This record gives sequence, C-alpha cells and structure tokens, in this order.
Amino acid sequence: MNLVDFARILQVIFGIGLVIFVHEAGHFIAARMCGVRADVFSLGFGPRMFGFKRGGTLYQVAWLPLGGYVKMAGEFPDASRTPAPDELQGKSVGQRFFIYSGGVIMNVIFALLVFPLVLSSGVPVLRPIIAAPAQGTPAWHAGLPAGTEILAVDGDEVYDFFHIPNEVALSSAGPIDFAVRYPGSATTEHLSITPVYSSRGGFRQIGVGPGVDPQHILRVVEESAASAAGLRSGDQLLAVLDTPDGLSLVRQLDWSLRDGRAVTLRVLRNAEELQIHVDPSVESTEDRFFGIEPLSNLIKDLRPSPWINRLGLVKGARLLQIDGHTILNSADLGDALRDRSSSGPLLVLLQPADSALPPIQVECPSRPTDLEVVAIERDVFLGYDPNSALASAMDEGAALAAGLQIGDQIRSVDGKSVSTWQEVLKITRDRAEEEGATQFTLDRRDAAGVTQAVTLAIQPALQQRPQYGIGLEGASGIYQTESFMGSIRAGTEASWRFLTDSWLTLKKMFLREVSTENLGGVITIGAVSYDWAAQGWAKLFFFLCMLSINLAFINVLPIPVLDGGHLAFCIVEAIKGSPVSERTLGYSQVVGLVVILTLTIYVTYQDILRFLPTGN
Repeated sequence: MNLVDFARILQVIFGIGLVIFVHEAGHFIAARMCGVRADVFSLGFGPRMFGFKRGGTLYQVAWLPLGGYVKMAGEFPDASRTPAPDELQGKSVGQRFFIYSGGVIMNVIFALLVFPLVLSSGVPVLRPIIAAPAQGTPAWHAGLPAGTEILAVDGDEVYDFFHIPNEVALSSAGPIDFAVRYPGSATTEHLSITPVYSSRGGFRQIGVGPGVDPQHILRVVEESAASAAGLRSGDQLLAVLDTPDGLSLVRQLDWSLRDGRAVTLRVLRNAEELQIHVDPSVESTEDRFFGIEPLSNLIKDLRPSPWINRLGLVKGARLLQIDGHTILNSADLGDALRDRSSSGPLLVLLQPADSALPPIQVECPSRPTDLEVVAIERDVFLGYDPNSALASAMDEGAALAAGLQIGDQIRSVDGKSVSTWQEVLKITRDRAEEEGATQFTLDRRDAAGVTQAVTLAIQPALQQRPQYGIGLEGASGIYQTESFMGSIRAGTEASWRFLTDSWLTLKKMFLREVSTENLGGVITIGAVSYDWAAQGWAKLFFFLCMLSINLAFINVLPIPVLDGGHLAFCIVEAIKGSPVSERTLGYSQVVGLVVILTLTIYVTYQDILRFLPTGN
C-alpha cells in the first residue's frame, strides 16, 4: 500500500465517521437542550478503542465501525421508580420526540449546508454523454447515437451520468420523456422511450452506458506498448489509419485493436499533429481456457431499414454466411459486407428459426457502400442463444486444435449433460483449473443435414493476448453552480431528490420493480467512498451528503430500535395518552433487532457477491 492509498483510506474513515458523528451529535444536542443527561457518546459499537470523560459524559470511539449511539440517562422505562428530571423518561412526549428525531434533523441540515458549498466550488462528474446503446435495448430502438448528451429525464435535470439509470429505475411505469442534445447539435430535443425491466440489473433500464470525452482524449497506460511507441495520456485522437470509411473514432479504435494487429494513430499534441505506429505486446493469461465460445450469429433483434429487407434478415434466424464468409459474430458481418473481391450479386445464407427447416439463400443484386455497411452493423443485433450450446472455436485456441467445428452442439462435458451456455460455463470453469484433458461430447451436422455424435478431448491452455495499453478517456467534467443563490437552490433540490429517491427505491423493492440485490452495505459504502475520494474532497463530500440523506431516511423508518421506531411509539403515546406497555416495547425491540440484523447480514452478503471475482 502506497501513501496515496493510505491517504484515501484515511479520507474514507474521516468521511463516514463525520456522517455518523453528525447524526449522533443531533441526538446529543437535542438531549442537552431538553435537559437530559448523556452518559455515553460513541462512534462505533462494541469495546472502546479510546475515549475520554468530560462533564459526566464518556466520549469514545469503539471497535465496530457500523454506526454509533448516544446512551442517555433513563433511556428505558422502569415502572418500579419515578424517572429523575434529567432522565429521558422524565421528559414530555414532545421533548422525547425532538430528541429521537435529532439525528435525522442534523443529517438533513448537514446536506442542506454542505451540498451548496460543494456545488458552488465545483464537483467532478461523469458527464451524461452516452456510448452507443446496447443493441436490442429501448435506447437502441429509439435511435440514440453515441455521443448524445441527456439533459433531463422526465423533467429532472441530469448533470452526472449516474443520474440517468437512477431516474429511469425509479420512474413511473410507461414511457419517459428525455431531453437530449445530439452530437454536433446545439438544440435540445425531446423523445419518449419506454424502459424495460432487466433481470440482470434488477431494475428498469433503457440500455445506455457512459460515453467517451467528446474531444477523444487518449488514456495511455504507463510502460505499455502504446507508451513505448510515444503516445501520451492527453493526446487527442484525430484518426486511426487503415480503417473502413464511415466509422466513428470510437469504432475506428475498437476495429483496429480487435485482431492484435499493429495500428497507426494520428493524434494532436500541443497543436502539433503526430502519426504514431503501435505494435502490441503479447502477454500470456494467468488462467487456462478451452478456447470455446458460443456461436453468436443469431439475429436477436433488428431495426427496420431498406437494407435489412434487401438482405432478407429476419429476427430469430441465424446468419450463416455472406458471400461464402462464415458469420460467427457481429464483427464477421461487417467484414463480409465490406469484401469487394466479388462483383456479382450478394449471396446471404440464413438458417430459419425452425432449425428443422433447410437453410435458405437470399440473392441481393446490389452491394452496400462502406457507409451503408456501418448502418447495417448498427441495425442488426447478432448474439448467442443462451438456451442452446452451439459452439465455435476461438482462433489459435485449444478447442480449434482439438478439432471443434463451427456449429457443433455441446451435449455433455466429462459425462455431465448440458443444454445451455450457463451450464457449459459452470463446468468448464472448474475443469480449466484441473490437470488433464476434458471430454466433450458433441452433435455435429454434416452438409447433408445428418447429425452424428463426436467426442473430443480438449486440454485447456494459456491464451496469448495482445496488449496495447490505450483507450479513450470518459466524458468527465465539473458541475458548478453560477451563483450563491443558485448553489442554495441546487443543494436543496439535490437533498430533496435523494430523499425522494430513497423512498421510491424502498417502495419499488416492495413492489418487486427493483431487486433487493441492489442494496449495498458497509463494504459498498467503503468502496464507493474510496473511489469518490480519489476524485477529490468535493466529490467525497458530495457522496457524504447523499449518505447523510440516506441515513436520515433509514432512521425515520418505523422499525423498533431505530429512531423511527421510537418516534412511532411517541406518536402512539400522544394519541392514547399513555406509553405502550413494557411487554409490547420489549417484544417490538426484539423484532426490530432481528430485522436489522437480518438486513445487515443480507446486504453484507450482497456486498461480498458484488466484489467477488466472477471467474474465467
């Protein structure tokens, strides 16, 4: 661990400790204002790490950093005696209500005070500029191009990319209005997109990810092939040479790096244009692989266009060949359409959705230009069928050397039957770590359509991967309000926004519109705090304001042992004119404790799953 990492950890400890301190200070101040004696003011639970005693109160830091507490005199009812004037139970219902709500009030005040300060000084943000939407998603069907800036979602301003998935997930059912600015345009336009629920994410999505810096600034890894060639972080990418016409700069870079070939980049540095040639380095992976991948030529979705009709493409069919070029994935589609070695009609071979039917050939009299090929690539979503185990072999991989052929259907691995790619992956990940070859039983169909069983012994091997050490910076920026009053208004709006988001998240979890797997505990809080601390104090305090609002919301929930439970009992007491019985209070405290412990265990479990490696 270097000094920078250690400093960030200290920032995280200070930040989270500050939010806890603010909450407990609220209870402490409210108690002292009402004349209640505080015996202990603790940050953390369990045995004391260190502390001191002053004015009858022990101020301490405990070993378990999972919160904090203020132990007040006479905190629990005792029917055998009359509470003293400086004890909690000796105070009126209104005073106790104020004391129990003191932490929540202070958390809200903290956000209302700090949000404007942070926003006026400037907060690092990931600008709401999107990458090319995932194919088949609502944003893709809506035609949003890469580089689009989303300005508002259902009327709520968006100034950081993380607002977009959050606003979409918590929106009402049905279409959402998006205010957008398209690449190269200065005008704001509106369009309506209806999100879909993603079982993988556990909430409604439109299928967008963060885009790159509009100036296409390069990020270069130190001591990499790109660095050795002379590229520097901060260089502006102008072009990648010898790439197909019509590709965006992002696509040019992706296209040129996919096959491990040398690339030549034209960049701008200090107002000087440079042309730099990069030969990739080749590194062996630490893990062993079988070199098997799913056959990804299934037409999963299409956007209608004249060329889609000319090529005869239909959803659910498999795209087998174009002009004799075998199609294994979306990259093959573009390569086959760009091939100009033949001048005759374009021949497309398709396997209908009903695999029992013979393949059909479509003859297209004309051929697309390079610009039209780019449009076709965008409009065709090729992928694999998760409910099948049709395979293809990776170039120079173990499976190819063992004789695996395109379209082989995996039926069993070491005697264990498989029918989906999830089952194949689950077994092969374990087998790849073992010594010796693994037996694969396959169904192979010949040219006449006859299927025969084939058994292959495949020995997993290390893969050689080209490394360039080059990428494009994200669309980062600084969000800063223009005036003091604007900061106050923006801070108030942000506080209200995160408060309502907390309520909507809880509501949608109960309605099963948001998965509880998205809950995060102390591990997630620590990880996010660490990442945001790396972006500076302003970003860290922005997160602490969010955390403070969330802490206020959670504590106001009517769960016994939390502040909200005590507030609920105060309301009941005010209505019925007497406190709830000791038996009811005791049982409710036990139930509340069980709920909190169960929730803590669950979110910690989700944290562990979230940060565990996913395997090969």
